Amino acid sequence: MKIAIEARPVKWSFGTGIGNYTYSLISKLSEIDSENDYTFLCPDDQPKNYIPFNRNYSFYALPKDDYREEIEIPLWLSQEKADIFHLPQNGFRIPAHCSCKLVVTVHDLIPYFSPEMVRSSFLKRFTSEMPFIVERADRIITVSETSKQDIINIFKVEPQKIVVIPSAPTKAYHPLPKGETGPWLRTKYGIKKPYILYVGGLNPRKNVAELIYAYHKIRRLLPNGQPLVVLGPEGKHRTKLQLLGEALNITTEELIFPGFIDTPELPYFYNGADLFVYPSLYEGFGLPPIEAMACGTPVITSNVSSLPEVVGEAALKVNPHDTLALAETMLKILTDDSLRSDLSAKGLRHSFKYNWDQIAAQVLEVYAEVIQDYC
Repeated sequence: MKIAIEARPVKWSFGTGIGNYTYSLISKLSEIDSENDYTFLCPDDQPKNYIPFNRNYSFYALPKDDYREEIEIPLWLSQEKADIFHLPQNGFRIPAHCSCKLVVTVHDLIPYFSPEMVRSSFLKRFTSEMPFIVERADRIITVSETSKQDIINIFKVEPQKIVVIPSAPTKAYHPLPKGETGPWLRTKYGIKKPYILYVGGLNPRKNVAELIYAYHKIRRLLPNGQPLVVLGPEGKHRTKLQLLGEALNITTEELIFPGFIDTPELPYFYNGADLFVYPSLYEGFGLPPIEAMACGTPVITSNVSSLPEVVGEAALKVNPHDTLALAETMLKILTDDSLRSDLSAKGLRHSFKYNWDQIAAQVLEVYAEVIQDYC
């Protein structure tokens, strides 16, 4: 097969869920598939700086404006006799007319469920384009049964058109010796003791304010005085959370915002934590809890959207709107060594279910099925 993949997210969205998904998929396909020919559509002519190169890979530099792109990409796909065009970024820029089969990965439908939590320009684009994307695609990959049902309910899509293939952490997420993480965290970030950890966005949908309120209730009761470490991007949402901490008289030694963290450093933060808490209100998948589990860190997460499906019985789940329940569950884990050890072991085993070898193989099956369906 000749397979074209829209690779823009690898450069433009590096460090985000979609960027990491696209990079991990491309990397793993390069390892397991030497039979098919791949072309990656990239935003510049230097793709080898950010895409792992393989002998059966080639590259196509995308036009610099949307109008040219609408014309040139279908022509190029036709000239190259591509069999499959895969758009991993929710299908944006899907061609209106195309000679090959179209596969899109739809990660979630957050703008439909929480329109107030996305930029107005993105909301307008998402809600205007997504109905066409879903109709135009020959096959839709999504990352959870929850997201699949959301797509069916909103767009009335036939279930057989949608394939669920979950995401996964990379192999960088694994348990590290405690003696390795502690000194590194002290030296680079001044974090001197184990802590409660949150990793992710800081917009209201992530519900980090609720986590800070819950921490405020128990911080004087914690056996080792664990601080709360919040890893997320700088900006207005982080400023609001810092002001909330100040209003609750939580010190900067108790509530720590280390700032931007490079992706390769995240496994150290997961490994250094006594507990990972992810109280999000809606996720299409929710990768950070699985990253934490892969590092052997106990997890608390929300009992809503896809999160119960993703974490299974390997995490404790709470109502994300119930501050007291969240606080009590955090305290329960941090004061019960046996429970914490049990959750750590369960989480590590559960994380093995999610791996990129399996994901890439399933994506290849989708490509083959789409071609077979239309032969």
